[in-house]
Amino acid sequence: MLLENKSGKYFKYAIGEIVLVVIGILIALQINNWNDHRIKKAEISNIYVSVMEELENDVKILDEYLPNFNWKNAKLNQIVYENISSDEWANNDSLFWSFASFPDFGISQERFQLLKSKVNVDNETKNLNKRISDFYHKHTVNLNVKTREASVSFNRNISYWEENEEWLSNAYADRDYSKLGVYAVDNPVFRNKMMWYSIVLSRLEKALLEYQIEAKIIIDEISDHLSNEK
Repeated sequence: MLLENKSGKYFKYAIGEIVLVVIGILIALQINNWNDHRIKKAEISNIYVSVMEELENDVKILDEYLPNFNWKNAKLNQIVYENISSDEWANNDSLFWSFASFPDFGISQERFQLLKSKVNVDNETKNLNKRISDFYHKHTVNLNVKTREASVSFNRNISYWEENEEWLSNAYADRDYSKLGVYAVDNPVFRNKMMWYSIVLSRLEKALLEYQIEAKIIIDEISDHLSNEK
């Protein structure tokens, strides 16, 4: 009986030890998971900050670019719809530069590419990551199409005039627009080219403005998320 009692006590003691070890392991795993979760949240929060800074920089650049687009489109509409005299062409270099230069812009995506490589930490980051991803996909595709349209039109016009018209080199090299004035007034092809370029440049301006507006919305959403994480 004594042996049986001792065996029972030892058995209970062994069971208790096993339970304590298991509990200890579970607690350690839970702490490890919590630390891992905390580290991932801190890492993705840092990436959110960098994405937000990248978007803010794009917004700032577009504050400078969009007035230029607006100015160009206003001049192009004047060329297409108003009867500008050859003297006005000769004495107004802004008419020439409205179609003889192309303001290129590309979306900054380095920080977003880094975000794409990270797994979702929780439902909040999952939803925000999807919003950011949809935003970049939409505007990357849209701006690539609109930029290509405008760029192709611009380069095609310049190449055509470079090969066929003396006035282009006079305008670029000597700031002499007198021959351009004669050409612009008398040649219907010129107005047609200006009309199409005006159309595609207006589309690009609209796409850039839409990107800027929605970038500000994404910036606010990221900022709100980061504030809630504190």
